Amino acid sequence: DRALGYGIAGVTVDGNDPEAMAAVLEEAVARARSGLGPTLIEAMLGRIRGHSEGDDSLKMVPKDDLERYRAEDPVPAYGRALEEARILDAATRERLEGRISALVEEALSGALKAGAPEVSVATRPVYAPSPDDDADEGSRSDRTPEETSPSASDPHHETSPQAEAEREGSDPVGGVVRGGPSPDSYVAAIHRALGEELEADDRVVLMGQDIAAFEGAFRVTRGFFERWPDRVLDTPIAESGTIGIAIGASLLGYRPVVEMQFGDFVTCGFNQLVNVAAKLFYRWQVPCSIVVRLPTGGGAGAGPFHSQNPEGWFTHVPGLKVVCPATAVDALTLLKASIRDPNPVIFCEHKFLYRRIKEVLPESAPAGRLGEARIARAGTDLTLVGYGVSTWSCLDAAEELAADGISAEVIDLRTLVPFDEATVLESVKKTSRAIVAHEATITSGFGGEVAARIADQAFAWLDAPVRRVAHPDSPSPFDKGLEKSLLPGKDKIVAAARELMAW
Repeated sequence: DRALGYGIAGVTVDGNDPEAMAAVLEEAVARARSGLGPTLIEAMLGRIRGHSEGDDSLKMVPKDDLERYRAEDPVPAYGRALEEARILDAATRERLEGRISALVEEALSGALKAGAPEVSVATRPVYAPSPDDDADEGSRSDRTPEETSPSASDPHHETSPQAEAEREGSDPVGGVVRGGPSPDSYVAAIHRALGEELEADDRVVLMGQDIAAFEGAFRVTRGFFERWPDRVLDTPIAESGTIGIAIGASLLGYRPVVEMQFGDFVTCGFNQLVNVAAKLFYRWQVPCSIVVRLPTGGGAGAGPFHSQNPEGWFTHVPGLKVVCPATAVDALTLLKASIRDPNPVIFCEHKFLYRRIKEVLPESAPAGRLGEARIARAGTDLTLVGYGVSTWSCLDAAEELAADGISAEVIDLRTLVPFDEATVLESVKKTSRAIVAHEATITSGFGGEVAARIADQAFAWLDAPVRRVAHPDSPSPFDKGLEKSLLPGKDKIVAAARELMAW
């Protein structure tokens, strides 16, 4: 029945009958090799061992059933059948069983006598090596703050979601975009990155719910299905299955990009990411080149199931890279870099920025470099560290602090893993004060890691404690007024900065 649901061949067979199993497997292999697709084989047999040795789980099996399972054990049962058919005599059977026992003991003895593995095996690489990019081409760290900071007429925390939605022709949380994204918007940059990578590399495939003909909840995949119908694929509402398919496709040489309709829904695929994709290279030394795009964050009154910032969950997992761009240019270049990276990348797109942050995108934009923060605004008195939407809150706070004669330097992390520790520490050693801001909840948020690194390696330069400004440990309220009261916007950063300056 399960095979029918997937449109593939399916067969049920007696798992205790070696000849029946051999016939079914032979047929399935022939079917696969002839191009007719896979076969689901359901082999029916009883369980005669527990889940693990010594767990005593077989006590849950009715006694009569367990005795029948053991009687049907195919190894002794098939031996008896062969003897009855006079194909196998007792002496040959005894000789074969003796040889099998000897082989098992030999293998077991060899394993027990084997030396312990080298300690270096435990610290083997977690990430597949990335191609060496041209530093001048891929890095923008030498650009001035003015060149890297797009102009936005309305600061995100002061913009009405309803007014923006009416002006852009969209619902702020994912409704219909009648005219498509603006050519110079954050969402247009993501659209362009996907299109350019689809054009440049036929291994790139897009997967997600309603991303084909419907063009996605946020219209990020606008126009792609018509051009690449075989590479822009709708998936069922089954995030675990979708990510699992993407992992398998990557092993076959594809570069899948999976869109979660909202970042919150990635929890349904959590196991595939943290226990399969993240550990694949460490276990097999085989790259797993997938990107999972997460529209994240609040600011639009979307409630607790559509407003989370889950990046901290994934920064804790060796093997995953985590990218959180704040600008349209970074959304463009870092997404291209993520698709080309041979490792699984969690790409967080703050959806409040989609149509509010705009800048002129360069005509030719090479892939960026993961793991490089940027100085979004130079300063001397205080370091403000942000990423994603909080970068803009830090820039707005720095502008207000400047009116009071406080020179704040703003660091936009851009990628959390790899983490550009050097840029952060260099800034803090210059300013002697630091605030880390993020919209994720404060407990176990990535700001705690940044603060710990600063306290550990720049303690001698600090003139005040490292302060975090983050969302309280509370779900995001549906009411926009309540939501705004919890968001770590400009005013909260300014208040924290003034406290530190007076320390």
